[in-house]
Amino acid sequence: MAARASIAHYIWRGRTMFYGWKLVGLTLIVTALASGPVWNGVGVWVTALEEEFGWSRAQLTGAFSMAQFQGSIVGPFMGYLIDKIGPRRMVFLGLAVTGVGFVIFSQTTNLATFYVSYFIIMLGISAGSWLPMMTALNKWFNRKRGTAMGLAGEGSFIGGLVLVPLLAWSVTPSNYGWSTTALWIGVVFMAVSWPLSRFIRNQPGDYGLLPDGDLPDDDTSAAASAPRAQISSEAPQSSLAPGSELGNTLNFTARQAIRTRAFWFITFGHALSSMLIATLTVHMVPLLTDQGMSLQKAAYVWAVLMAAGAVFQLIGGYLSDRYPRNRILFVFAALQAAGFILAAFVHSLPMAILFALVYGAGFGGRVPITTAIRGDYFGNRAFATITGISMAPLYLFMLTAPLFAAFMFDSTGTYTLSFLILGGLGSTSGFLFLFAKKPTSLPPDKSGSSVLRDAELV
Repeated sequence: MAARASIAHYIWRGRTMFYGWKLVGLTLIVTALASGPVWNGVGVWVTALEEEFGWSRAQLTGAFSMAQFQGSIVGPFMGYLIDKIGPRRMVFLGLAVTGVGFVIFSQTTNLATFYVSYFIIMLGISAGSWLPMMTALNKWFNRKRGTAMGLAGEGSFIGGLVLVPLLAWSVTPSNYGWSTTALWIGVVFMAVSWPLSRFIRNQPGDYGLLPDGDLPDDDTSAAASAPRAQISSEAPQSSLAPGSELGNTLNFTARQAIRTRAFWFITFGHALSSMLIATLTVHMVPLLTDQGMSLQKAAYVWAVLMAAGAVFQLIGGYLSDRYPRNRILFVFAALQAAGFILAAFVHSLPMAILFALVYGAGFGGRVPITTAIRGDYFGNRAFATITGISMAPLYLFMLTAPLFAAFMFDSTGTYTLSFLILGGLGSTSGFLFLFAKKPTSLPPDKSGSSVLRDAELV
């Protein structure tokens, strides 16, 4: 306790950086490590295995889709575990399991081994990267939540920008090949799982600190950071930035959250927009190589997409701290859908670059806000559990969309029709976000009275 008080003392005296910002940097590293060879690298693995074994697009896509299916099943359970045992332990376990999965993947000689290995990889990534780190950040930030999550989420884009071209170079048979590359990735994951997890701090209260680095007598922390005050949902708004929705955030249980319309609007808005990136993750590199581009050049186009996403993720996080998040989400989700539809007409490198810039801007701007809005609307009490439940339909959409595109390609020889259909469906996500209004009270209990006894303002 004395050590924790000492940490608070030095931060209040301005002698060290608020630890929440250090967690932002750590989250960036973890998400970059997870996104590069796993999420963003799927297209590279698909292309490499297709050349090695001659498997069809549908067969290869099946492994990715099966991994999404397990996510829909275990996602709520993972969220529950994160809330129960804390992000630190989950990151350690998740990254270690991911490493084991890559070692098994490196020994692939048949589809069954590929499917099992990728299942393990995605199970580890689901448990040990984005969700536990964002759960920690959700507790370390209130007023600056959008900015913090936007900065932390840069890791996903940095992983795509830097690691995917490197991965494409490494899996080339004249260099290291896909098997040796996968083996060394597995070794790296297992080696860093323990040291990275030791830097995670689950919540600021454990160290005598307040969210956002507020001082104990900071007026702005009175409503945004006082975790013990039980206040009616009709209490006046705190003095936050114009347009902010962070005042009067009720701490929902998972059962209470799923009884609100906002939960389901956010859930399906997120699912419809995420199925687009899932489809591109699997099929964009093959789509470009089908047009005669080299694997390396296709990887560079993906890097352009990630670079645009990295810039607009910061813009999206900044804007969402100053204006209603659901309205900003509407704009970026619409831009993302427009970029995806543009991909159906890519037949040259200039068109590919244009698509990458438009889609990357929409996708990047949307990503941090879909996480921050759940913290704003439902509080800290069961953030990981609520997010895990909310992501179950998301994984199902991410399962079916890439498979649909793969089967359409295998039967027609082109992605055009499937991309137009999926882009049309994805365009509805913005309207769902727009209709997601922040809950102003907790759902009534069975007796019809308000269950405000379970709520605390954060």
